[in-house]
Amino acid sequence: MDMEESHARIDALAFLKRHRTGVLATVSKEWEPHASAVHYTADNEFNVYVLTLMSSRKYAALSAHPGVAFTVLTEDVPQTLQMEGVAMDISLSEDAKGKKDELFEVLNKNPFFYAPITKLDPATSAVIWIQPKWIRWADYAFAKTGNDRVFKEIIIEK
Repeated sequence: MDMEESHARIDALAFLKRHRTGVLATVSKEWEPHASAVHYTADNEFNVYVLTLMSSRKYAALSAHPGVAFTVLTEDVPQTLQMEGVAMDISLSEDAKGKKDELFEVLNKNPFFYAPITKLDPATSAVIWIQPKWIRWADYAFAKTGNDRVFKEIIIEK
């Protein structure tokens, strides 16, 4: 990995971990597209974790077709992280409790409002792991013209 790729990876991961809201795109059993804003946490390998209700359209779609797309963006500093990957319900795994605690921490950060899922029966929610297969980091903040040095594909380390 060259220096530019290394810097892009560091910047992209910092961006992903600094933000807590993204858009998750799925397709239903009938192949209809669906996208929803989700709160998330992420680890150092770009794995993303979200919490959803097992009765949601999102969960039904993930169960039918685990292929997903996930995007995080900011407008004030024009940057975006786009991912494609595979989603899996890990609610019964050993890691699930820790991830659920992290997600509840994110969901409860707003001192004025709360995410409704935090007030529902935890037994009706699922921890979803999104394992990235493709990642593209786009940083328009310092581009001189056009797409000069804007897009960087992030290599997924196995």
